[in-house]
Amino acid sequence: MTTDSSRAKEVSDRLFYDAHRDTLLAAVEANSRRGAYTAYAPITPPNARDADEWVAARSGTTFMLSAPTSGRIRAAEVSPYTREPLGVTYSAPSVDEALSAATAAWPALRDASVRTRVGVGLESLAMIHARGAEFAAATAHTTGQSLGMACTGSGTNALDRGLEALAMAWSALTRIPDQVEWSQSFGSSTVTLAKRYRARPVGPALVVACASFPAWNAYPAIMANLATGNPVLVKPHPHSVLATAMAVEVIRDVLVAAGLPADAVQLVVDTMDDPIAARIAEHPSTRIVDFTGSPVFGDWLERNLPGTLVYTETAGANTVILDSTADLPATLRTLATGLSLFSGQMCTSPQNIYLPDRGVLTPDGPVSRDEVVAALVAALDELAASPRRAAAVCGALQAEATLTALGDATERAEESGRLVRRPTTFDHPDHPRARVITPLVVSHDLRTGHDLPDGEQFGPVAHLIACADTASAVEHATTSIREHGAISSYLYCTDEVTIDSIVDAYADAGASLSVNLASSMPMQFAAAYSDYHVTGLNPAGNATLTDESFIAGRFRVIQDRRQVAVGPPPVAPAQGA
Repeated sequence: MTTDSSRAKEVSDRLFYDAHRDTLLAAVEANSRRGAYTAYAPITPPNARDADEWVAARSGTTFMLSAPTSGRIRAAEVSPYTREPLGVTYSAPSVDEALSAATAAWPALRDASVRTRVGVGLESLAMIHARGAEFAAATAHTTGQSLGMACTGSGTNALDRGLEALAMAWSALTRIPDQVEWSQSFGSSTVTLAKRYRARPVGPALVVACASFPAWNAYPAIMANLATGNPVLVKPHPHSVLATAMAVEVIRDVLVAAGLPADAVQLVVDTMDDPIAARIAEHPSTRIVDFTGSPVFGDWLERNLPGTLVYTETAGANTVILDSTADLPATLRTLATGLSLFSGQMCTSPQNIYLPDRGVLTPDGPVSRDEVVAALVAALDELAASPRRAAAVCGALQAEATLTALGDATERAEESGRLVRRPTTFDHPDHPRARVITPLVVSHDLRTGHDLPDGEQFGPVAHLIACADTASAVEHATTSIREHGAISSYLYCTDEVTIDSIVDAYADAGASLSVNLASSMPMQFAAAYSDYHVTGLNPAGNATLTDESFIAGRFRVIQDRRQVAVGPPPVAPAQGA
């Protein structure tokens, strides 16, 4: 007999899953095939005025996206474009309030079917995509991304990363059968057991989003947790809350529509003066932490939470080795754009560029190091000479601290005689108050005692490193990766034997390598369903988007078994039968 509750559960199971089933299965296939795929149509960027007006209209509003609480915080969000505060207030639950609500919501989320949980994720991503222009406006005015990048890297590509995680979770969870009948002979009898299996989530999760690219890492972490049945506390950076809050709002609405408690996903905000992430992470109720941000806090999380699953992406010193190229102008244009893209505020931005003493080999012969440097500077200057194009590439500096650090680095380079190119500022064509700047370029020769900054130098900075030859460049670059980490590494080389040996050397250092990228595709671009982002084998982070290890630890399999029969062993057939 079908009860009202079972009918309701069946409806919940199918509500969103059925609507998006084809998308899910296509993503599952894409994860297996690793070819090019996207589930989401391109998002048309809003014009600057519409984006400004939409964000301005949010001033004075309040987002209530957590457990019932009297806590409120007006976030310290200042638009990198208008330099005006956003003026948005958010509910701010205490650690205990947020975790108590998450714990209360957990049983319903845990007991929901995989179809229901994955369906919630699919519908949420689809709804965010449908409002892509709004999300782009919020992203641009909190992070400093251009509206184009906010529609791509933080739009369709981030949504695909979220879907990628859902598809990986679906594959992992649906490989586990609900029940089986198991039989085996023991001596004179055969024992038959009925076995049942249940995937059980491990518990409440904390997702800490970064300031500059919050959606790209937060979407997969949120979706991985929801799909596996773990309630989520989402903590954005205090300077970059609005777009993340909008996503949490969508997910909470979808949860309710699916018959699940809204507090299965909550927004938890804090301030720079009173951070809350460590207190949530250390709480005994928190079982999972996903973190994107500084190496200092990432290392602390990895070392100090022994009973908690910790997934990190922090930072590294991304390297470029210029050995040889079939098209030097195209290579340098690609590199100039890569150095400038989002003003170097990306975890995949190139930073340390190695140039051998003999220069760079081309089909027309070697080009000296000085000529290569001059051509690279010219490519950067060419970009800066076109303010509208430069603004679309560079976006705007998000933080005053980045501008200060850039000024200090420029001063040190000038004092030491190693300044190659001074950072170039220009007026943004739509936002004259925006801080738009093209890269600082500094020269180094480590053989003469020049110091090279450790790790990532966040912002638009390129370090040109003179080295004896390509072999010494590889040795220094891979040593740097082992010590400081790297998320993206780049090589330009035309000799296949040399390429293979360098690929092996980088693999031994735990770093992926991109070879001979010179096209309209940004060198930093990482494709969902195809590119594994962060290896987990160097200090830049321990988690990979998106492999099975990103999913598997978030649940465990519980079984029960009962004996249903004991009988004689099977009779062997007679010989000759």
